Amino acid sequence: MDFNQLHYFIVTAETEHLTLASERLDLSQSALSRAIQNLESELGVLLFDRTGRGIKLNHFGRQFYHRALDLTEKLAFAQKELLHLADPDFGMITLGFTHTLGFSFVPELLKGFRQAHPKNQFSFRESRTNELLELVKSDELEIGLAVKETTDTSLTAFPIATEKMVLLLSHEHPLSPQSDFDFSTFTQDTFIHFDRGTSTRLLVDQYLAKHKAVFARTIDGLEIASILGLVEANIGIAIVPQSVVRHLTHIRVYPLELERTVYAVYKKQGFLTDAAKRFLSFLMQMNNKR
Repeated sequence: MDFNQLHYFIVTAETEHLTLASERLDLSQSALSRAIQNLESELGVLLFDRTGRGIKLNHFGRQFYHRALDLTEKLAFAQKELLHLADPDFGMITLGFTHTLGFSFVPELLKGFRQAHPKNQFSFRESRTNELLELVKSDELEIGLAVKETTDTSLTAFPIATEKMVLLLSHEHPLSPQSDFDFSTFTQDTFIHFDRGTSTRLLVDQYLAKHKAVFARTIDGLEIASILGLVEANIGIAIVPQSVVRHLTHIRVYPLELERTVYAVYKKQGFLTDAAKRFLSFLMQMNNKR
């Protein structure tokens, strides 16, 4: 059963006249008759009662007519929807990013893109880097923004930005008035950490090991919002990306000689809508300006 069969049936059902229906469809009467017979054979029931040279819609035909109308309307809507999505000026872009990028990095990125392309829409997914890469591989996401470079040969990645990492102390912390410090002064502090296995956690661990930092206690396994809240409450100190602390008022921020790189990732052999290609081009231009 295809769209043409349904269309032929609907016109024939509305006219109940093969000659008139074939004229409206610009189709020979014999071809229309075969199409109706094939449809009836496929459905396993007769849709018309034949009386001499005339035809009349029967009980099965009347029931199927309403279903056929509904199906063709839904198909037409789906086609229109797909054309809309495929249009680079209106298309939907499926974008994933890690939790820490959602605070200000991604919003600022999209603000810049939408100034030039205000009609494009986005579908978002927030997750850890490894999960994000799997979602791109499985075609659930067209583009991912991750904070580590992938070695997966089925994916393509390129850097789009670097951002500073910063040390956070509550304004109530006794060392917050200082303009300089070394990590030996924090031996009695609690360090609030990202979850193990995340890319940012690995980066911070390497930095702390390099500076031989030792803390009285660590709190593990938290997402960025919880880390910021606990630092603000003077429960501990933390190292986070600079982009997440722009609007905090009760936290002292100390820039570090530590950076992380943000990468755009997409599937090498995957399908990309024209809208997604446009967004990738925008991201590549960011990389060229670095």
